[in-house]
Amino acid sequence: MVNFILTLHLHTSIPSDDHVLVGEVNAEMTLLEGVILLLSKNKNIYELMILNNDIRSGYLLISEKIELRTTKKLFNKFGSNIEIKIIPISHGG
Repeated sequence: MVNFILTLHLHTSIPSDDHVLVGEVNAEMTLLEGVILLLSKNKNIYELMILNNDIRSGYLLISEKIELRTTKKLFNKFGSNIEIKIIPISHGG
């Protein structure tokens, strides 16, 4: 079984004591499954960001200058170690 390292960088505006989460994920998992797994290790972040086993709307997930949700890359399997930045979306009026 092959494992990779997933690193999540949470934007400072996300209320959490931990703004960097690091963990091992299985190569057979999708990026979305890995992100949810890592976020689930912190109850407060999980309750804030996850709904019905999916990431709530209102967050950008960026890796290597690519937004993973809108490009559907969250459904790709892990092929290497990856760093993802999670940034809340702000809407103005």
